[in-house]
Amino acid sequence: MNKITKISISEPYKLLCFFNNGEQRILDLEKVLDPEKKFVSKVLTVNTFKKVRIDSFGGISWEGVAEMKDLDGKIIPCDYDICPDFAYLNSTPI
Repeated sequence: MNKITKISISEPYKLLCFFNNGEQRILDLEKVLDPEKKFVSKVLTVNTFKKVRIDSFGGISWEGVAEMKDLDGKIIPCDYDICPDFAYLNSTPI
């Protein structure tokens, strides 16, 4: 499985991803995510986008951007994550 080891913001909504296989790839989130989706629209704002980080699984994550229900039905914040394999398959090598 591919994992992201380092990221940097290339342009608004584009990430330069360094993968554990030595490849560097550009992920253009405006091309691969649907901005009509509730949480994607939050990610695709400049202030939120800048808070991108790598999660413990080698994927891309934004802390507290999404939400889910707990077992009692209470809505709680959670991270919005992008799987490293999705990032790899939807990015362009440089």
